[in-house]
Amino acid sequence: MKKLFIYLLVAFAVVGTLFLGLKKNIHLDNMQVHETAHFTIYYEALEQETINDIEQKLEANYTSVRQFFGLSEDQRGSIVVYESVGRFQRAYLGIILSLVYGDWASGAAYRDLVLVTSPENPGSQHTYDDILEIIVHEYVHTLVYQQNEMPDIWLDEGMATYLAGQKSNFTAPVPSFEALQQQDMNSFLDNDGYAYSYAYVDYLVSTYGNDKVVDLIKTNDYEGTFGKSQRDVYTDWVSFMTE
Repeated sequence: MKKLFIYLLVAFAVVGTLFLGLKKNIHLDNMQVHETAHFTIYYEALEQETINDIEQKLEANYTSVRQFFGLSEDQRGSIVVYESVGRFQRAYLGIILSLVYGDWASGAAYRDLVLVTSPENPGSQHTYDDILEIIVHEYVHTLVYQQNEMPDIWLDEGMATYLAGQKSNFTAPVPSFEALQQQDMNSFLDNDGYAYSYAYVDYLVSTYGNDKVVDLIKTNDYEGTFGKSQRDVYTDWVSFMTE
């Protein structure tokens, strides 16, 4: 009986540690607030110039990204800016996961919130201007999630990089069709996902138009949307890329 009690006590301790270590710690009550025409910016500590830069970046992209999805312009966005990468990661990833992620994890979309580190403290993997682009990138994710709560990762990240203007050079061969079926972040990153997902969405938009791409995000139905299988669309894209 004593051993059973000890086992239960250990089990509760492990579960409690995991819960407290992995849960979101997003607290807005004690943050400062800056209101723009279309956004509420919550922040821990920012210079006024930085606030102005964030506002300008967001407002400059607000209309175009919402129009892409066919959304009205009467919905406000919420941006939460943490003082450092560490503060952002502890809020979004929890205590345990924040210990294993490097500085590259500096922004996220959580439901209708954008969570991001301060441009003033971007960490070792990003710059001030990178973080401004990441804020737009993550805002696009919140709009994608309004279309589909579990979108295809290549369409999700491709749309965010495309509308945030984050085109980058390729450092790896074109990913295989099978790689595009993988929906985990490790596979995505291993296949130069950000660069190729931008190119993939760019191709889809230029070939089929905004409305069709949004329909695809909603349904992930290539046949119903484009009249072609996903493999056929992939083959066309690769041919386009290698011309």
